[in-house]
Amino acid sequence: MTGADVLEISDLTVDIDGPNGTVRALDQVSLSVAAGEVFGLVGESGGGKSMLARSIVRQLPGRARVSGSVQVDGRDVFAMDAEALRQHRGAGAALCFQTPRSSLSPARTVGHQIVDRLRAHAGMDETEAWKAALALFQQVGIREPERRLGAFPHEMSGGQCQRVMIALALACGPRLLLADEPSTGLDVTLTRDILALIAAQAGKDRGVIVISHDLAAIAAICDRIGVLETGRLVEIGPTAQLLTRPTHPYTKRLVAAVPDINRVRAATGAPAGGGGPLLAVENADVVYRSRFGRQGHQALFDVSLSLRKGETLGIVGESGCGKSTLSRTIMGLIRPTRGRVMIDGIDLAGLGRSRLRHLRNRMQMVFQDPIDALNPRRSVAQIVADPLRLIRLGRAEQDRRIDAILTDVGLGPDYRKRRPHELSGGQAQRVGIARALVIDPALVVLDEPTSALDVTIQAQILELIRRLTARRDRGYLFVSHDLAIVRSICDRVMVLSEGRVVEEGPTDRLFEAPQDPYTRRLLAAVPSLSTVSERHAGNGG
Repeated sequence: MTGADVLEISDLTVDIDGPNGTVRALDQVSLSVAAGEVFGLVGESGGGKSMLARSIVRQLPGRARVSGSVQVDGRDVFAMDAEALRQHRGAGAALCFQTPRSSLSPARTVGHQIVDRLRAHAGMDETEAWKAALALFQQVGIREPERRLGAFPHEMSGGQCQRVMIALALACGPRLLLADEPSTGLDVTLTRDILALIAAQAGKDRGVIVISHDLAAIAAICDRIGVLETGRLVEIGPTAQLLTRPTHPYTKRLVAAVPDINRVRAATGAPAGGGGPLLAVENADVVYRSRFGRQGHQALFDVSLSLRKGETLGIVGESGCGKSTLSRTIMGLIRPTRGRVMIDGIDLAGLGRSRLRHLRNRMQMVFQDPIDALNPRRSVAQIVADPLRLIRLGRAEQDRRIDAILTDVGLGPDYRKRRPHELSGGQAQRVGIARALVIDPALVVLDEPTSALDVTIQAQILELIRRLTARRDRGYLFVSHDLAIVRSICDRVMVLSEGRVVEEGPTDRLFEAPQDPYTRRLLAAVPSLSTVSERHAGNGG
């Protein structure tokens, strides 16, 4: 049951002046959100989703020019004076930013940051603010809330930081909660829990807007969804209608590009054993030792796997299960405490730094965090060219390879001179993929390569990987929390839980008849457009 409108946007247009001219970020956008409603906003990077959210809290770039109106509870946001705007950003509308850890101050504990907000916006004294902060941590489901109040952001996981951001947003009881890409980088169970938590904040006095490029994830919680394309709201409607009967061509492309775990089937690459052995991990343990004499943390327990040329092996599991540790161990970035890693029969433990560096022309890695993995001082061309130093190529051939791979990943030569701060998260991830592929390695380890990509670009990257995996002299290790993508691209799948292999097998067999209870729970948490559509239709949505 929804109430009166909390938000009313009419003909909102935002132009941003820059050195290369004016960019129209939003073009005559009109929409409303009622109290008790969860409204979804989807579209690709650069479509204007975050700009719309920032307009609602009036946090636009200094060069922005605005026309139209944004009203929260009947008050025009762009007509507010400084004091009214300060109050609006606490009790009117609150924004959860896309990257929670980087949005929190690294120099103060998360508890102090909540208390600061409560004292500034709610007028509480320090004792009242600490009690309220503890209650907020309990409300958003942070474990051991008393202890976590004293933690710094770097001491918390991505999911915990996201919960802190939600607590900050809820601190002053806003009438409108805005969540910008709240599930980016989270595994399927965390995504489900965080989105359910956000949806639960909608009530008789509050509306919720969830912004995402992950249509399947947010469709499960949204009453209505709006679609933004290059600043224009091209379609808006009830969730079930938009998923099953989209009218605009752009919406149809978005829906068609979403991998659906109930509809996709495993890749038809080379059969297992079709190529020669490429990678072997034998009984690997990894223990992270403490520098302070305390007991270390064991991240991997007796892990073994094999990969043959022509195969793509998927590694899945929740955050903290050891997926990234395993990836870095295979790449020689971490040495196993016990066991061994062999590439083409060569034991990495027996290699010195020089020989290991020489072996890099046989293996490359795409890292999970696209922005942190790129050197901020170098151009895209310099970043992509870096692995080419391992082989001798003339300048003309280097340039040809760089242009070709940038085109393959959906960027093109025009991006050669850009630097990481000029790229969106999805663009930065594509640069990371281009850097890994430009040297044409035999083994590519992809650690969450699609987590920051829009569904249409994601489909393009996956098609590129499928074309490459058709070559029988190459192997891929595909580490991901997106099980629908894993099913569509991998020949075999291995499931990790708390550093241990709990199940492994051919992709379709594992997805259709999982044996381990943990695997069954993981698969049950995966959002599916077909299932969501049926659920909404059954509820009359």
